[in-house]
Amino acid sequence: MASKTGGNWLRALGAAAVTVAAGRAAVAASPASAKDLTTIRVGSFQNAVVLPLYYGMEKGYFKDAGLDVHMVKVATGAASVSAVASGQADVGWAAVAVPIFAHANGVPVKVFMTANQDGPPDHYDLEIIASGRSGIKNFADVKGKTVMINAFGTATELAIRERLQHAGVSWDDVKKVVVPFPQMPAAIELGNADVAVTINPMASEITSDKALNAKVLARGVLMESHDKPIAVSCYFATGDWLAKHRDTALAFGRAYLRAAKEVGASEELRTKLMVKLLGMKPKIAKMIPDVVWFHDLAVKKEAIAPNYDALVKTGMLTKTFNIDDAFVTLPF
Repeated sequence: MASKTGGNWLRALGAAAVTVAAGRAAVAASPASAKDLTTIRVGSFQNAVVLPLYYGMEKGYFKDAGLDVHMVKVATGAASVSAVASGQADVGWAAVAVPIFAHANGVPVKVFMTANQDGPPDHYDLEIIASGRSGIKNFADVKGKTVMINAFGTATELAIRERLQHAGVSWDDVKKVVVPFPQMPAAIELGNADVAVTINPMASEITSDKALNAKVLARGVLMESHDKPIAVSCYFATGDWLAKHRDTALAFGRAYLRAAKEVGASEELRTKLMVKLLGMKPKIAKMIPDVVWFHDLAVKKEAIAPNYDALVKTGMLTKTFNIDDAFVTLPF
């Protein structure tokens, strides 16, 4: 059960209502075979990073692994944490910063699987983009401007705050607006925000619109370069669930890895999936880099700790803890 502090954190983030739905286009199982499958409810929202999840469901890879995956539709990573903490979902997907932030505030979640990583030269999903009309050329210029993030306590806040801090700009020196990712391109076009901190496909929609004359200020969640890939988004569950369902978590990860290898190996397949699942135009889908990328599916300390360090450095995280308590390493 989440602590009082953790409950306050979840309420403050305004976790969206969730809807449980059967897996998209999953292969139908007979009543007899369905009894042999283990149900696993996954909290997520559609985006380019989680293509392996939907592709694996479509191809029947999770069923091959003995799992019946049900989607718990959420609007944000914070809502995914809320779904897991409340028992509406078994597993959740979010940027790594979100379950770390939740763990610090008493929500008993642990990261157990990598979804994607940032790594040079071009494996970056998150982008910080300024509109042409804003006149912003660098992060020092962001002072006094309006910055758009998808939620507080997330990777989008961490990414912009770390850059602003480095440029000598206080978080209090900018105006903040919370806008769901799908609505960010329209907000930039209408002039409702000067800067968007967003992910694909929204980032590519903004940069592909020549009328916006948008400038990419930075790519990647963390500002500093690192010797090894940094975990950017992940799958997580409560510590109790992982202790009781380790085999289910392993089966989920191995089926996911099977799908991710195929998605990561084919630009044509990624484009088709983004057009089909995300409703993207093929021209824009082809612009998106391979964000379905990770060096290791298993969560390693060196890949997750930089997120924690940046949260502390920026002042987002004031309740420190041993980062080893926030993740488990499974032998996928």
